[in-house]
Amino acid sequence: MIGVLGCGNMASAIVQGYFQKDNNVQFITYDPNQDNAKKLAESVKGEVAENIDRLKKADSLVLACKPQHFNDLSQSLRDSGIDLASKHFISILAATPIEVIQKKLGAKRVTRIMPNTPAFVGKGMTLVMHSDDVEAGEKDLVQAFFSACGEVAEMPDETTFDQVTTVSGSGPAYVFLFAKTMADKLQSWGVSEEQAKKIAIQLFRGSSELMHAQSDISFQELIDRVTSKGGVTIEAVKSYQADHIGQLTDKALDAAYARSVEMTKEVNQ
Repeated sequence: MIGVLGCGNMASAIVQGYFQKDNNVQFITYDPNQDNAKKLAESVKGEVAENIDRLKKADSLVLACKPQHFNDLSQSLRDSGIDLASKHFISILAATPIEVIQKKLGAKRVTRIMPNTPAFVGKGMTLVMHSDDVEAGEKDLVQAFFSACGEVAEMPDETTFDQVTTVSGSGPAYVFLFAKTMADKLQSWGVSEEQAKKIAIQLFRGSSELMHAQSDISFQELIDRVTSKGGVTIEAVKSYQADHIGQLTDKALDAAYARSVEMTKEVNQ
């Protein structure tokens, strides 16, 4: 049985995605907002834990609260009488290293997870990192759980985990931003808002599918296949390069990572 502590949008998307692949799995849900817990439980034919101590029947516990609320949650878990050392914890908390979770819960078997919002449509990218004591069967569970809503990549250490999160976790916002600039330009040329959005969405959708279908080809070759010397496309590409798009990306991701380091310190004081 899998216990879910925190039944917000992301946790719900992941749990429902897994249940669609394996409707034999049992879930028990807990959330201070009982309506959220009931709604999620009903969608996966699970049960609601009115009190946190009911989660003792779960083998793995998904920590899905906001990182700022983890201190209170960990205190509630310690006070619950649950044998926390016997549980496998799966944390989707941002800015909360494995060592912090182990210390606050007195648990050894902890898996850190970072999903992203495309998990809502089964196209997510999830980062995974296990503590040394996580068992093989528990790793298999995590792989199955999160691959049900997209792709999974295992990270070697906390630093790499946080750095890659600036791309995989935060990246959808950058894609949406770039799409918005395209739609905005189309509208400035007189295209309706509805048509501009449709064109931008299909551009990114089609390009993503093409990248996936031709994943054996380098990004540069994909670019070269669209551009031709003296053509239209190459002029836009040259303009982006002249404005140092690579350096802009480096700067943006470094800024995101710096904030991640700050948040980790703030949340875990």
